[in-house]
Amino acid sequence: MNEIKKTLAILKARWPEVTLIIIISLLPVLAGLVISPRSMRVFLWLLGFFPLISVLILATLRSGFLRTVYLEGQKRQSIAVLLRTGIHFLWRMIVLGLLYSIPLLTLTFLSTRLVARRVTPGETDILHNIFLSRQLLVLVITIILMKFILLIPALVIVLDCRAFESFKFLKNCRLRDARELIVLFCFKMAFPYLWMFLRRLYGATTTPEHIFSIVNSVTTCFIGLIIAVMAVRFVASLHLVYDNQPSSLGFEDSRK
Repeated sequence: MNEIKKTLAILKARWPEVTLIIIISLLPVLAGLVISPRSMRVFLWLLGFFPLISVLILATLRSGFLRTVYLEGQKRQSIAVLLRTGIHFLWRMIVLGLLYSIPLLTLTFLSTRLVARRVTPGETDILHNIFLSRQLLVLVITIILMKFILLIPALVIVLDCRAFESFKFLKNCRLRDARELIVLFCFKMAFPYLWMFLRRLYGATTTPEHIFSIVNSVTTCFIGLIIAVMAVRFVASLHLVYDNQPSSLGFEDSRK
């Protein structure tokens, strides 16, 4: 738990930035809860761009936050610094996201087609079966690509290398040396299923649906931020050297 405590200390010291990142991650959820279906139809063209814009801003701020955590540790940074730093990594993060999401979406589509073809006429559980197959597929792929998901973005942030160049450093990272990171990542994967169980127990009778949605989004974003910071700190501790890396990088401070 030592690494988790150090990471929480960084997030606590930089709570204004953490709060901003969480609030921006909530914007699409809040928009879906506040805006009525009729308004959604009227402003469909605007709402179609809103989630995309918020995701890009969030990715920029998050990348800038992680880079400054690596360079400055607990020292707070302004929003302008986070944006200016994060925009440098934005396209690389988009590339990494596409490398993961495109195969995942393709396999999900194929599995959905396969399940639909095997359904007998009159079967009523088709949607349930499709949902289960999708969830299982996502879970399996995520476990297989755990090292890629955890360490490749951290390598890009720490080494300031291109997305595809980060893969050659992956062999130098032994994920089993970061057990706390693995445990927390597995918990994050299990969290949605735990949340669905709690919603079935209490959501329908005691707590409004929108409260569950907001709390779920905040918790998921915060845990994801802890995991990302831990991954950056783990990669920084390996003292990897990238040929085109600027000489001013100071990972020693970020490990204190």
